[in-house]
Amino acid sequence: MKKFADMETSPDDMELHETKTEVYETWAGINRAFEQIISAVGKLHKLGVLSDDYVTDQDTITNDLWAKINTQILKKVSEREEDDRNHYGKMRATIERRIRGRQ
Repeated sequence: MKKFADMETSPDDMELHETKTEVYETWAGINRAFEQIISAVGKLHKLGVLSDDYVTDQDTITNDLWAKINTQILKKVSEREEDDRNHYGKMRATIERRIRGRQ
Protein backbone atom coordinates (compact mmCIF):
# COMPACT_ATOMS: atom_id res chain seq x y z
CA MET A 1 0.00 0.00 0.00
CA LYS A 2 1.33 3.45 -0.95
CA LYS A 3 1.96 6.00 1.72
CA PHE A 4 0.31 9.41 1.49
CA ALA A 5 3.67 11.03 0.70
CA ASP A 6 4.04 8.72 -2.31
CA MET A 7 0.74 9.99 -3.73
CA GLU A 8 1.69 13.67 -3.70
CA THR A 9 2.09 15.50 -6.98
CA SER A 10 5.29 14.53 -8.72
CA PRO A 11 7.80 17.17 -9.81
CA ASP A 12 6.79 16.51 -13.43
CA ASP A 13 3.11 17.11 -12.61
CA MET A 14 4.01 20.27 -10.68
CA GLU A 15 5.97 21.60 -13.66
CA LEU A 16 3.07 20.76 -15.98
CA HIS A 17 0.58 22.60 -13.77
CA GLU A 18 2.88 25.61 -13.38
CA THR A 19 3.32 25.74 -17.14
CA LYS A 20 -0.44 25.46 -17.65
CA THR A 21 -0.96 28.37 -15.27
CA GLU A 22 1.63 30.42 -17.14
CA VAL A 23 -0.08 29.68 -20.46
CA TYR A 24 -3.50 30.81 -19.19
CA GLU A 25 -2.09 33.89 -17.45
CA THR A 26 -0.09 34.89 -20.52
CA TRP A 27 -3.09 34.33 -22.75
CA ALA A 28 -5.20 36.53 -20.47
CA GLY A 29 -2.49 39.20 -20.70
CA ILE A 30 -2.63 39.10 -24.50
CA ASN A 31 -6.40 39.52 -24.41
CA ARG A 32 -6.18 42.42 -21.95
CA ALA A 33 -3.54 44.10 -24.13
CA PHE A 34 -5.71 43.89 -27.25
CA GLU A 35 -8.65 45.29 -25.31
CA GLN A 36 -6.47 48.16 -24.06
CA ILE A 37 -5.23 48.93 -27.58
CA ILE A 38 -8.75 49.04 -28.99
CA SER A 39 -9.93 51.18 -26.08
CA ALA A 40 -6.99 53.59 -26.39
CA VAL A 41 -7.53 54.02 -30.13
CA GLY A 42 -11.21 54.71 -29.41
CA LYS A 43 -10.24 57.32 -26.84
CA LEU A 44 -7.89 59.02 -29.29
CA HIS A 45 -10.76 59.03 -31.79
CA LYS A 46 -13.06 60.73 -29.25
CA LEU A 47 -10.34 63.30 -28.59
CA GLY A 48 -10.24 64.09 -32.31
CA VAL A 49 -6.73 62.74 -32.88
CA LEU A 50 -7.80 59.90 -35.21
CA SER A 51 -10.39 59.91 -38.00
CA ASP A 52 -13.47 57.68 -38.22
CA ASP A 53 -12.16 55.75 -41.22
CA TYR A 54 -8.75 55.19 -39.66
CA VAL A 55 -10.25 53.94 -36.39
CA THR A 56 -12.69 51.64 -38.20
CA ASP A 57 -9.89 50.17 -40.32
CA GLN A 58 -7.55 49.68 -37.37
CA ASP A 59 -10.32 48.19 -35.26
CA THR A 60 -10.97 45.60 -37.98
CA ILE A 61 -7.28 44.80 -38.46
CA THR A 62 -6.66 44.58 -34.70
CA ASN A 63 -9.68 42.36 -34.07
CA ASP A 64 -8.64 40.10 -36.94
CA LEU A 65 -5.13 39.68 -35.53
CA TRP A 66 -6.56 39.16 -32.03
CA ALA A 67 -8.87 36.42 -33.29
CA LYS A 68 -6.04 34.74 -35.26
CA ILE A 69 -3.80 34.66 -32.19
CA ASN A 70 -6.61 33.39 -29.94
CA THR A 71 -7.50 30.70 -32.49
CA GLN A 72 -3.93 29.37 -32.48
CA ILE A 73 -3.69 29.46 -28.70
CA LEU A 74 -7.10 27.84 -28.30
CA LYS A 75 -6.15 25.04 -30.68
CA LYS A 76 -3.00 24.17 -28.73
CA VAL A 77 -4.61 24.61 -25.31
CA SER A 78 -7.54 22.41 -26.35
CA GLU A 79 -5.17 19.65 -27.46
CA ARG A 80 -3.33 19.86 -24.16
CA GLU A 81 -6.50 19.84 -22.08
CA GLU A 82 -7.80 16.84 -24.02
CA ASP A 83 -4.54 14.99 -23.33
CA ASP A 84 -4.78 15.89 -19.63
CA ARG A 85 -8.42 14.80 -19.49
CA ASN A 86 -7.55 11.43 -21.02
CA HIS A 87 -4.51 10.93 -18.79
CA TYR A 88 -6.17 11.90 -15.52
CA GLY A 89 -9.42 10.18 -16.47
CA LYS A 90 -7.55 6.89 -16.72
CA MET A 91 -5.86 7.54 -13.39
CA ARG A 92 -9.21 8.35 -11.78
CA ALA A 93 -10.77 5.18 -13.16
CA THR A 94 -7.93 3.18 -11.60
CA ILE A 95 -8.50 4.88 -8.24
CA GLU A 96 -12.24 4.23 -8.41
CA ARG A 97 -11.68 0.54 -9.23
CA ARG A 98 -9.28 0.28 -6.29
CA ILE A 99 -11.80 1.93 -3.95
CA ARG A 100 -14.64 -0.34 -5.13
CA GLY A 101 -12.36 -3.32 -4.56
CA ARG A 102 -11.96 -2.37 -0.87
CA GLN A 103 -15.69 -2.12 -0.25
